[in-house]
Amino acid sequence: MSTDLIAIANAELANKLKRQTQKPEAAAQESAATESSEETKTFKQDIWQAVYALNLMRYVLSLSLLILITLPYINPKWQPLGVLTHSRLFLAANCVLLLSAVMFTYLSWRKKLSFNWVILAQFSLDVVLATILTHAGGSIESSFAFIFFVVVATGSVVLPRIQAVGLASAAIIFMFYEHFYSVWESIHGIEPNYGLMAWYGTILIISSLLISYLAERIRLAELRRFIPGDQSIEEFLVQEEKSALREALEKTNGNKTEAAKLLGMSFRSFRYKVTKYDI
Repeated sequence: MSTDLIAIANAELANKLKRQTQKPEAAAQESAATESSEETKTFKQDIWQAVYALNLMRYVLSLSLLILITLPYINPKWQPLGVLTHSRLFLAANCVLLLSAVMFTYLSWRKKLSFNWVILAQFSLDVVLATILTHAGGSIESSFAFIFFVVVATGSVVLPRIQAVGLASAAIIFMFYEHFYSVWESIHGIEPNYGLMAWYGTILIISSLLISYLAERIRLAELRRFIPGDQSIEEFLVQEEKSALREALEKTNGNKTEAAKLLGMSFRSFRYKVTKYDI
């Protein structure tokens, strides 16, 4: 197991581990050979579990809305969703939400694609569906506008801060466009409400910044609480290596060349590590 990056990121830790461990070179090489085939409880596995939980929420939300929209057909007196301006569009969006939950659960289970691509695709689709549901429910003054906040809040938990803010910005753009279109369409006499749009936009941005910051602090705190001995040295070094790579990318806003320079590595080595750990 190479500890060059750990020595750069945390010299004191590297020296301490070097003094405490006298593992033979042959055993170290054997451990490195079998490392790729052994699953350990790492941050990556935890984050995939978070994706499963998010899709479970999407199942519950879509099924609940589908049940509520069918109640008026059973008894016309039951109108839990109120008057929908586009009932068919609302039904179609819920069906797509349910199907996408199935699709992304499958992709998360197979883990054939990069985590970032899967999670960004999922939340991008959720923003579009939230826009359609809000439009079908009567624009931003309807109760379905809360779905934007659910999408941004859950996305901010698992996404890096820059991507979380990007998600909130996309939600604001789609929300504003939907409201402008609803006012322009004016079939149901919807009046412009710029104050409410500005208030929603402010809350979305602040929420994404605050939640992503807290999630990042929690992840770092979990790493700092780790006591060598709870798991193997190899697993601990991998964990520290991933943490150093992520912090370097965050400090350079995703610039891999600058991140490699920050850690004193060649760009080729840095790119190999990032690809290996699916960061």
